[in-house]
Amino acid sequence: MSELEPDAEMVEIVKKTGRPPHTPTDKTKHMVEEAVGMGLEQVKIAQLLDIAPKTLRKFYRHELDVGVTKANLSVAKTLHKRATSGKDTIAGIFWLKARAGWVDTVKQVHEGIPENITVTFALDPPQEEREVIDVTPRKEIEN
Repeated sequence: MSELEPDAEMVEIVKKTGRPPHTPTDKTKHMVEEAVGMGLEQVKIAQLLDIAPKTLRKFYRHELDVGVTKANLSVAKTLHKRATSGKDTIAGIFWLKARAGWVDTVKQVHEGIPENITVTFALDPPQEEREVIDVTPRKEIEN
């Protein structure tokens, strides 16, 4: 055997020094699904599991794909229950605006320039009498 070829004992030592292979469990699958649903990035989730992001994608593809949808479904169920119970008016209004196309309407009526305009400022009280200045637009008299 040459000096450059490793013997069987050295090969065995090298194999034992690497990371053990990752094995997903029901607990880690659930954790990944919840973390994705709450908006955590894949890099951060991989750090929580002490695995590489590539390993996360390899073993948890399904959980990564459905986590956000399941979280949205959970929130939608809760909102729907509150909106249809009749006890949460705000949830009902939100549901109708988001799902039924309801909108707030405000009618603004403009009928030209007003006769008088009052302008006030929030300043320190004056020390002496105020003078009223008339800023009402005047109509020009044609000759």
